[in-house]
Amino acid sequence: MVRRQIELDEDADRSLAELASEYEGDRSRALADLLHTHASLEAFVDKCEDAQRGSLLAQMERAERDFSEGRFSTWDDVKRRNGL
Repeated sequence: MVRRQIELDEDADRSLAELASEYEGDRSRALADLLHTHASLEAFVDKCEDAQRGSLLAQMERAERDFSEGRFSTWDDVKRRNGL
């Protein structure tokens, strides 16, 4: 075990306290589980990006080509077309 002293703002402290309630108030366990979960989610996202790399690159290249050729819509145009 490693002992750390950290500073949190009030909102983060309230969130940690709320999360810790699921761990019998143990903020250390709650924070450790949160960090492990974050690492697992990052690994999952990396796997998904790797699996879809070809498609993502093709979309990015097409978007860049369309933009450089003047085929694009402004955010205001998109909102107007979609009634936002």
